[in-house]
Amino acid sequence: MLAAAPLLALAACGESGENADRVNEINRDRFVSGDGSNYRWEDPEERFDAPRLQGTDLDGNPVDTDEWAGTVLVVNFWGSWCPPCVAEAPYLVEAAETLAGEPVQFLGVNIRDTADAAKAFEHRWGVQYPSIEDEAGRIADQFVDYGLSPNDIPATIVIDAQHRVFSIWRGGLDDTETIVADVTKALES
Repeated sequence: MLAAAPLLALAACGESGENADRVNEINRDRFVSGDGSNYRWEDPEERFDAPRLQGTDLDGNPVDTDEWAGTVLVVNFWGSWCPPCVAEAPYLVEAAETLAGEPVQFLGVNIRDTADAAKAFEHRWGVQYPSIEDEAGRIADQFVDYGLSPNDIPATIVIDAQHRVFSIWRGGLDDTETIVADVTKALES
């Protein structure tokens, strides 16, 4: 594992070609798919505060979840090199389209990826919501106390309008209806 660290550091210096392919190859071998478990806190009194998420999107624009106060957030941790992330992408895009017009904001958190690979992924799947670059996994680290590891991807967290954690999905989503139903419940509470 330590031998991969210099390769990863070297690959991070360039974002295209052979080095980018090597970064994605290393990442594919390092991720641990979530176990598919779902945790939900339907009683608002049992929910805990979500951390404030800040960073830049894939185009370099600032993102700060405090700007979406009063809005339900759907935060999805993903990487272009992660097969379950690829499989769930159409469901998340469809859910975002279904919930358009509601006080809901989708936000991706791109883990250990190159900018080119991440942008290609979003273009391929038609992702219209922002994704924060989190190559080092620092944003994911903020959720370790909530049972998530930066290596457990994909993971999706629904955060209620008071920015408390409503539900956590560890693993890929396998339909649109499930996430829409969770967000609907969060909107009602």
